[in-house]
Amino acid sequence: MRASEFIIESGMKKMNKMHKAVMKSATTFPGLNMNSGSMYTNYRFAIALAGAPDYPTKADNYIAGDPLLSPYTEEEMEMINMAAQQVGAGEKQVWSSKRSEELPGVNAVSPTSNWMKK
Repeated sequence: MRASEFIIESGMKKMNKMHKAVMKSATTFPGLNMNSGSMYTNYRFAIALAGAPDYPTKADNYIAGDPLLSPYTEEEMEMINMAAQQVGAGEKQVWSSKRSEELPGVNAVSPTSNWMKK
């Protein structure tokens, strides 16, 4: 049996007239289609929609849709490197050191150091 004998899909079907009749202002954005468009743009649209119109949202941020990975162990980094190699992910950028660091001012003064002096 050939696939074409039981798969009858061909292109996009038109919206059912009954569905169209009961929906007010049915709107779509083909550029945000999760299959053929950009998943990241779709995500940014949802973020902008959550804040609209009172909180304007930038179209992009500093990673611009790139996946941001933060492996905790060397084994996890090894897994990332292997997966990237297998799919041909291209250039890898490392933005921080292998250790986390305390920010200046964090825990510099104990919150209870002066409680008896008052």
